[in-house]
Amino acid sequence: MSRVFEALEKARQERHDTIGGHEEAARLAPAAVVFPREKFDHNGKNGSSAIPIRSWRDTIEEFLFGRDLRNHENYPLVALEKGSPASEQYKILREQLRRLRTETNAHCLSITSPVKRDGKSTVSANLAVAVALDHEEQVLLIDCDLRNPQLHNYFRIPRTPGLSDYLTANSNAKITDYVQKTSIAGLEVITAGKPTSVSSELLGSARMDALMKELRLMFSRHEILIDSPPVLSTSDPLVLARQVDGIIMVIRAGKTPRDCLPEALNILKSNKIVGVVLNGAELGISSKYYYY
Repeated sequence: MSRVFEALEKARQERHDTIGGHEEAARLAPAAVVFPREKFDHNGKNGSSAIPIRSWRDTIEEFLFGRDLRNHENYPLVALEKGSPASEQYKILREQLRRLRTETNAHCLSITSPVKRDGKSTVSANLAVAVALDHEEQVLLIDCDLRNPQLHNYFRIPRTPGLSDYLTANSNAKITDYVQKTSIAGLEVITAGKPTSVSSELLGSARMDALMKELRLMFSRHEILIDSPPVLSTSDPLVLARQVDGIIMVIRAGKTPRDCLPEALNILKSNKIVGVVLNGAELGISSKYYYY
């Protein structure tokens, strides 16, 4: 998404040179404000001031999207934005998954990518939100990227207790104690838990197999989405492929090396791959930079 931000910033600067500040705000707000560009930490503060100054951009974003986006720059839940091109694309993907579930009865899907930083966790989190926003749907989102977990950051929930903690706990542990609610009705998350150097062994264990069977029964009315590690980085996705009904591959425009996608598909060698999501594609100024 950095190229999108650079393009928007360049356009903003060019217009600033030719029109006044207030006129610029009125003309740019609906089309160019996608995410805030200020660098804030999770407490809403920047490096130079204890209290961030609200700008016209902050006010417009809150008016358009109904929430303060400053804390969501690094881990954006764009599916919550009202009527934005990004949120619409997640709704389209949601409907495609609904059709898939109707046709094949697949309701447990893993989301992976060939290499790191293709945006698989962003797609996992936002797709889960988009599905949960449909009042008839419920979602269980599981962070199975035990080596580099990210989902807890998107929902501002503790990383522990999580999946690795459950898999290493005694046999009396209840999985319900590891399921965390979010601020979004219908969406629950199992985070990754404590760091571990034996993620493949844990994910391939009999306890994990029993857990997935239990979750399918316990959350039979839920869409179960799993954030899986990248295929070319670890054997974990190969282990998880046995546990799911379908696999979604995420690639990033201008970032994923061209030969990595066929290599990842060849390594998986699975008939469970249901589709590929192209992340970060630019569809032109007239399309307001769609997320996919």
